[in-house]
Amino acid sequence: MTIRKLKNTEADLSIKMSEYAFQYTLSNTELEEERELIQANNTWVVEENDVVVSKATILPLHTYIHGIAMPMGGISGVATWPEYRRKGYVKKLLFHSLKEMKDNGQLLSFLYPASIPFYRQFGWELFSDTQTVTLTREQLPIIRDVKGVVRRVEKDYSVIHHVYHTWAKKYNGTLVRTEDWWKTFILRSKKHTLAVYYNTSCEVKGYMLYHVKNETMTIEEIIWINSEARDGLFSFIANHDSMIKQVKITTTADGGIPFVLPDPKVERELRSYFMARIVDVKSFLKAYPFEKNENIEPLIFHVSDEFCPWNDGTYFIKHEDDTQVVTFHPTKKNTGSTCQHAPKKGLSLSIQALSTLLMGYKTATLLYHEGFIDGKQEEIAQLENCIKTQPSFIYDFF
Repeated sequence: MTIRKLKNTEADLSIKMSEYAFQYTLSNTELEEERELIQANNTWVVEENDVVVSKATILPLHTYIHGIAMPMGGISGVATWPEYRRKGYVKKLLFHSLKEMKDNGQLLSFLYPASIPFYRQFGWELFSDTQTVTLTREQLPIIRDVKGVVRRVEKDYSVIHHVYHTWAKKYNGTLVRTEDWWKTFILRSKKHTLAVYYNTSCEVKGYMLYHVKNETMTIEEIIWINSEARDGLFSFIANHDSMIKQVKITTTADGGIPFVLPDPKVERELRSYFMARIVDVKSFLKAYPFEKNENIEPLIFHVSDEFCPWNDGTYFIKHEDDTQVVTFHPTKKNTGSTCQHAPKKGLSLSIQALSTLLMGYKTATLLYHEGFIDGKQEEIAQLENCIKTQPSFIYDFF
C-alpha cells in the first residue's frame, strides 16, 4: 500500500470515484467543468497493487475565528471503492492528511460528514448547525418603505465581497472567500439570481442569492449589515407574492428571522452541518484570542488526542504583559516515561471537546455539566471569562 498525490492524468478516475461514492452523474458539460476544477496536487490517494483504491482532498482555505483569518484544511471528496473498504485506508489517509496540514501550518480542519460518529473517532466534532425557515405566502414579510433600493444584478463577487466579509467576521467558522472561491463555488451556478440592497449613497449593505421555481423561492444565502438592508431585502421577497406559495431561507442557527416577521410561527428545520478539528493545538492556542486572564493562575488544559499524538499533553496559557504565552508538556506516554500521575489542577478534555469549545459551538459550562470536561467548577468559571462569546456558522459546502 502506498499513499501518494493524485496524478494529473488521473482526474477522470477521481471524478468517477466521487460519482460512485456520492451517487450522482455529471453531464458532459459538467464533466468538462469538473476537470478544470481538479487540482491534483491537493488530493492524496491510496494505491494498492498499482490500483487507486481510496482518495481524499485537502483544500487550502482560511476561516475566521473571532475575526482573525486562520489557515484551515478543508477535507473533501473522501471515497473508497466498495471492494476495498474496511481495510483502514480512510483512516490512514486522514492521518496522513492531518500530518500534511500540520506541516503546512493549517491550524484547523473542516469537513462535512457523511457520518458524524465516523469522523468523531478521528477527532473531528460538530461546530455548526444550519437552519431552514419556511414561510407560507400568508407569512411573508411586511413591505416597508426604505430609503435604498434592491436591484437584481450580474453575479460579480466584487459587488458583495465587502458585505460578506463584514458579516463573516462576526461568526467563527465562516470562510475567508477569495476571488477564485467566489467564482468557482458561490457564483458559478446558473440557477441563482443575485439581488443587492443599495443605500442612498449607492453603498451595498445586503444581498441574497436565490432562485424561484415551482412557486417556491429558495434563498441559499441572505446577508445584511443593518436593519434597513434587511427591510429592503424582505420587501423584495414579499413583492414575489403573486409568483410564489412559499419561501425557504437558509440561515444561521441563531438567526433572528422568525422573530422579526409579523408571524414568527413558521416552520423551522435545524440540522447538524459541519465538523471541525484542531490540527495543531499549541499553534492554535497561541493564535486564539483569549481574553486577558487577570487571574494569577494560568489556564491549564490536559488534552487527549488519540489520533494525533503530537497534540496529546498539558497546555499552560497565560498573559505576560501583552503577550499570550503557551507552554506545552507532552504526556508521559509520548516521552517514553512510565510514570503518570493524575493532574491536580487544570481541565481535562478531548480534542473533540476542545475544538467545539473554542469554535464557540458549545460553552465550557455545558460541556462540563455533560461530562465532556473534567475539573473544578472555579476553573470552568475562569475559562468562561477568558473566552469571547461569538456564534459559529458556515454557509459554504465542500
